[in-house]
Amino acid sequence: EHRAVLAVRQRVLGPEHPDTLASRTNLASALGSQGKNAEAAAGHRAVIAVRERVLGPEHPYTLASRSKLAEALRAQGKNAAAAAEHRAVLAVRERVLGPEHLDTFESRTNLAAVLQAQGKNAEAEAEHRAVLAVVERVLGSEHPGTLRIRNNLALSLQGQKKTAEAEAEHRTVLALRERVLGPEHPDTLVSRGNLAGVLQEQGKSAEATAEHSALLALVQRVLGPEHPDIFICHYNMALCLERLGDEQDKAGQKDAARVLWRVGLDHARTVKAAGARVFGKEHPHLERFDSEVADLEAKLKE
Repeated sequence: EHRAVLAVRQRVLGPEHPDTLASRTNLASALGSQGKNAEAAAGHRAVIAVRERVLGPEHPYTLASRSKLAEALRAQGKNAAAAAEHRAVLAVRERVLGPEHLDTFESRTNLAAVLQAQGKNAEAEAEHRAVLAVVERVLGSEHPGTLRIRNNLALSLQGQKKTAEAEAEHRTVLALRERVLGPEHPDTLVSRGNLAGVLQEQGKSAEATAEHSALLALVQRVLGPEHPDIFICHYNMALCLERLGDEQDKAGQKDAARVLWRVGLDHARTVKAAGARVFGKEHPHLERFDSEVADLEAKLKE
């Protein structure tokens, strides 16, 4: 659809019209969502070249494209390049738009996410806390943007193995999101997933499984049976059930373990069957899905 719109806009409006560039940006973002991150980065670079020439290097649209390029680089695992791009955009936004502009907050948050991807979780935590101090004052403690930063702060704590602190933060954010946004809002669902993840990381497999199960039911109803998040939920359920089975196996309860592994395998096979169709054949998730199926099949053959 984006390609069709782009073709018409290029012919009718010309290759440098703002609407044409918007279509090129949308197409690049769609490619990124399919895991085609090299193509996405190339698309964003092409838009940047035109916007820098037509609008100037400090125009908000130019900076927005550079920010999207940085995210495409991060998705490719090119974290050093992504961090450099985010820092460059942040420097311009702070100077042109001011330190309290929402776009500036976005750049600082994106930079913190790249620092997390580099394993620099302490730096990411410091960045999130610095942003949070300003955002709470500017937007308020219950604004969705504020809660998004608190969610990211919790993830940076989790990356430092401060799992008890991370769990407490995820629970606080979840409670606020449920009250402010509602229990079925996408951000609320993300918080439930993150809480389940940190419970799983602490070895609280039964609690994590219950949370993933509740989340899966919500996501199926709210987003539909073929939304990509459905299959991430199935994958996480498979991981939790595998760990629960492992615990039963170590306790000498082999039959109980096999029941859990078998249910986990059903979830993993659901993901594997739909993975290529839903995520695209080149998406990095596919290798993880295949690996989980293989792990559980091997355990059930023992």
